[in-house]
Amino acid sequence: MESTESDKGAGLRLAAVQFVFTLGWTVYVVFLPALLARAGLPANWLPWLLIIDQAIFAIMDIAFGLMADRIGQAWQRLARAILWLSTLSALAFLALPLVSGVAPAAMLAVTLLWVVTASVVRAPTMVLLAKQARAAQQPALVAWYSGGMALAMALSPFFGLWLKGSDPLLPFAVSAAVLWLAVVALLRWQQPLPASDESALPPLPFASYRPLLAGLLLAAFGLQLHAFVNAGPLFGKLAEPARLPWLLPWLWVGFAAAMPMVGALCKRCGALRVAGGGLLAAAAMISVAPAVNWENSLMLLQLLAGFGWGLAFAGLMSFASAAGSRGAEGLFMGSFFAMTAVAAVARILVASQWLPALGDSRYTLPATCLFIAACGTLWLARRLPDRH
Repeated sequence: MESTESDKGAGLRLAAVQFVFTLGWTVYVVFLPALLARAGLPANWLPWLLIIDQAIFAIMDIAFGLMADRIGQAWQRLARAILWLSTLSALAFLALPLVSGVAPAAMLAVTLLWVVTASVVRAPTMVLLAKQARAAQQPALVAWYSGGMALAMALSPFFGLWLKGSDPLLPFAVSAAVLWLAVVALLRWQQPLPASDESALPPLPFASYRPLLAGLLLAAFGLQLHAFVNAGPLFGKLAEPARLPWLLPWLWVGFAAAMPMVGALCKRCGALRVAGGGLLAAAAMISVAPAVNWENSLMLLQLLAGFGWGLAFAGLMSFASAAGSRGAEGLFMGSFFAMTAVAAVARILVASQWLPALGDSRYTLPATCLFIAACGTLWLARRLPDRH
């Protein structure tokens, strides 16, 4: 990806924030069953609590995005808001293992506080940089953001295995402190950029963007169903359970490998064409996965599926960032992240409530969703203006 040293500094800090936030979510999910038990809450609350968490993320992504747009170019006010909310989020996260043994209501209240305030490191951090970045810089920022998330996802199986059975206080404390420091580093780096000579195009009408959000929702649901629900059983047919932490990350390795070329591809082909092509590639690889009977073949398919999903995710995010410039970055990016959270709600519902009813169609559903989303994205690529 082409960027100046200054751009790389912003990108690295943004990647660090998303890396630590994603690993912090892993800490939360790993220890949540034990925290529920300590609070005296039934184990069957687990999926419903995760669903509520994701639903709150979806609401707050849009709410914080709109807040960022109202603040406008007063980036220092936005940075202060992010800092205060991040501080409150870190304190709430640190308190979670401490209050879980006090009372169920206390644990649920602190969890709610953490989820609401933690949303500030999802869309708003990206919006803060997008509002200051020139159009040519935005694909690089998207790539850094996505790369940090992908690296954390790749490490999550090892991280979860390492944390299992340990006392939750230290992991929660370290995660809270490191994320807060990463956010502070990102905000301290920021300086207002000089006005550029690029034309000040108004944001794309939001009504034109809604069909793309529907496609993102469908694609994200399909990918999550494959990655978090189906991939384990598929590898489990071919490998020992102890090898799964070494096999499951291959999808996210492929995702990360796509990031260096996203900017150049979006500039040459257009963000939606890149996204549509990536969705087609991911759909093709995932559709073949249930039929393979060799571990190495499945690893390769996962790698290629992740590469395709990386192009799709970053391409769609890059389009959202550019389409919202200047003045509606928060609405467009907040809606983007909200759709990924709604997809997580749907995936958890399917996995916890309806999976037996799906039978073997659970393995064909992800590819079908991705293929439909790919066709819709490529159709929109012919009708929506590309600003790269």
